[in-house]
Amino acid sequence: MNRNLQNVLLVCLLAVFSFILYFNSLWNGFVLDDQHTILDNTFIKEFRYWFLFLKGHYSSVSDIPQGMFRPLLLLTFSFNYFFSGIQPLGYHVINILIHFLNGVLLYLLFRILKKDLTFGLGLFFCLLFVTHPINTEAVTYISCRSDLLVTFFIAIAIISYARGRIFLSLFLYVCGLMTKETALTFGFLALSYDFIYGQENIHSGLRKRIPIFYSVLIGITMSYWFYRAAIFRFETMDLILPAAKSTLGGFWQNTFIQSAVSTLYLQLFFWPHPLNLHHEIPNYASLFHPAVFFSVLAITAMIILVFLLKKKYPPVSFGLAWYFICLTPKFYAPLNFPAMEHHFYLPGIGIYFILAATFEKFYLKARKYVIYLGGSIICLFMILTWARNSEWKNSVTLYRAAERDNPNSPVVCNNLGIQYADMGLSEEAERLFKKSLNLTNSVDVHLNCRINLAKIYLNRKQFKEAMDELDKALIIKYRYSPIYQSYGVIYKEMGQKEKAEEMWKKGLAFNPRATGIMDNIGILYLEMDKPQESKIYFQEAIKYSPDDAIAYFGLGQALERTSNDAEAIKAYEKSIFFDPASSLSHYCLGTLYAQKNDTRALFHLREAVRLKPDFAEGYNNLAVFYASLEPARLELAREYARKAISLGYKVDRDFLKIIGLPEPDD
Repeated sequence: MNRNLQNVLLVCLLAVFSFILYFNSLWNGFVLDDQHTILDNTFIKEFRYWFLFLKGHYSSVSDIPQGMFRPLLLLTFSFNYFFSGIQPLGYHVINILIHFLNGVLLYLLFRILKKDLTFGLGLFFCLLFVTHPINTEAVTYISCRSDLLVTFFIAIAIISYARGRIFLSLFLYVCGLMTKETALTFGFLALSYDFIYGQENIHSGLRKRIPIFYSVLIGITMSYWFYRAAIFRFETMDLILPAAKSTLGGFWQNTFIQSAVSTLYLQLFFWPHPLNLHHEIPNYASLFHPAVFFSVLAITAMIILVFLLKKKYPPVSFGLAWYFICLTPKFYAPLNFPAMEHHFYLPGIGIYFILAATFEKFYLKARKYVIYLGGSIICLFMILTWARNSEWKNSVTLYRAAERDNPNSPVVCNNLGIQYADMGLSEEAERLFKKSLNLTNSVDVHLNCRINLAKIYLNRKQFKEAMDELDKALIIKYRYSPIYQSYGVIYKEMGQKEKAEEMWKKGLAFNPRATGIMDNIGILYLEMDKPQESKIYFQEAIKYSPDDAIAYFGLGQALERTSNDAEAIKAYEKSIFFDPASSLSHYCLGTLYAQKNDTRALFHLREAVRLKPDFAEGYNNLAVFYASLEPARLELAREYARKAISLGYKVDRDFLKIIGLPEPDD
């Protein structure tokens, strides 16, 4: 079979395997970070916000810390939204497509690193990459498109560089930087390629252009860092690092943790069980802990092998270098979740280089047995990946699977508890929150559990128990605004509005960007008949969260009360744009339109009662509007008036006389 037919066969097989393998994930829902990255992210839903991507805005959700510069990634989500809205099918298709393309690129990398690699062996390892269950998280979890894309750009960049197309490789490097920060590893990968394959590059003409390449590469990298520093300024330090420091003890402790994680990934690659959303990793504090010591020893040995195998086995040497270079960012930046499987996607490419070079001689000697064994492994991995896809169906199935494999993980227990609380299963949620508290030594998890328990007790009107939970949380972290937000909600529910105001303002002092607190204060001032004061807080909330539907609605209320109906209409329209399912926003807008005899009132009032079938006041206003039309639609006015009365609304008696409807018995 000639090379062209081999290439066509490989592409077809990878495409078929990729889409069949992930077919059962196409209807999986949005989970975890997908909520703020896609579902609630107004920035990807309107073209006019695209420039914010270049300013470092990742999500319009206000309580998501800024610090990620990923404009190209967000543009791909905007592309999906333009064609399919918030239907997950299109998002999954794009992820699977990129995964398939990465499989093709792996084969091209094989051809560059080992030109005489047997086609059958190259095909097997590409199929292994496509089907390996450890990659499921990166493919099925929509937000992990960042890992898929950065792998795509880095792989093409290395291929382009090896073929002497240095400016194309630099352009692809820029694309990678605009996708995910780990693209910074490209320069070190190129340097490793030159170090290991340097003699071969002399004949390709690449050597003459290497100084130009590295000069431009350094310029791009420095510009990237300066640009990030300019757009984020101190936000990254203030918002990102404290979260990391709350669970990690600094550079050396993170180094110990990531050393253990690096070997864990290798273990999961060769024995993919148990695959889990959250692998519980202890906060190793000493180099001499056995898990850390032997991991560091193994890593040191493999790094030495990079140099020892450079001449005799260059693909193995480069594969080892690729693996550790691409894991380096994890050592530099502490993570709250240090061992997530999608972090292995890019580094794992290096393992395939090592295996392809190592098994070639064995494949040539016992091809039949290798095919049988390899086919069995591929089939087994397909079954495991198919099953793993099912676990990613939604947040509940995902966390249930995580708890099954890791029942003593405080993070898993807490997050599953949140899912149960949202489903109304408060007793089961309470049990999981308490279990998480008994297991955790993390400040963040502890605070989250206390606040979640307080919400459960608040819903049960157990105010004392709710306060007790917040008091315990306050001992752990005094300057934490969500605690004060919860205090305020409880005090307001108890009728102590002044105390609620005090708590919320204290929370704002600790976090001036807490738009949820601003909304609460604005609503409180509306209830206290202080529209001017409430308007200030709603406007401030909109400043930090431009898609805050609650803030726009509250602003509309404040403007309406100060007789600024034209601006109130604009605010209500904004509220509906960001939350089309708000019956109250439709009602208020429809009522304002009705007062101005604007026929648009009809649509919004009808929408209000459609969204909330027991909205008695909405039916009343619909009846009044139909009666005010020229000519009057009295039959419809009577119909909606009857509906309002049946729901217990006291319709004006004079109005009933006008439309010819008898007064109800008291």
